Amino acid sequence: MDVIKTLADKRREKRWNFERKLLQDITLKDIEHQYKQTFASSLSKQFIDSPMLVDPSLDIGIDAYLLGAGYSRFYQYGENEQQAKSRAEDELTDLSFDMFNLLMCWTESGEHYGDQLGIACDVYVDQLWQKGFQMGAKRYRMKLH
Repeated sequence: MDVIKTLADKRREKRWNFERKLLQDITLKDIEHQYKQTFASSLSKQFIDSPMLVDPSLDIGIDAYLLGAGYSRFYQYGENEQQAKSRAEDELTDLSFDMFNLLMCWTESGEHYGDQLGIACDVYVDQLWQKGFQMGAKRYRMKLH
């Protein structure tokens, strides 16, 4: 007797396989380098290298990368990067807000760094979303999805 799978299970399995293949294209070192490069001017050295900030920041970076890759499927339907990004605006805002709250809670930067830190969070999430979108679009063009 065969195992019965629902459509939701099949879609979840297909999404997981797609994400696994995409994560082979980027390393944690790349994301960590992006994190350190983006926040070098906003945070002090002790906070940038703190594992309590690096690990959750890498998680948020991976989420942004996978989010961009997920929205890259709209590229094959004729949408450009900006149109797909407008679709993902709510999720990107949530990721950026989570990153900002994480950094504001752990750092004692006060309000005078708030705007600069917020902009850095937006840049970090946006750049990783773009990398994910480009890699996902590349995989769709090459029919590797």
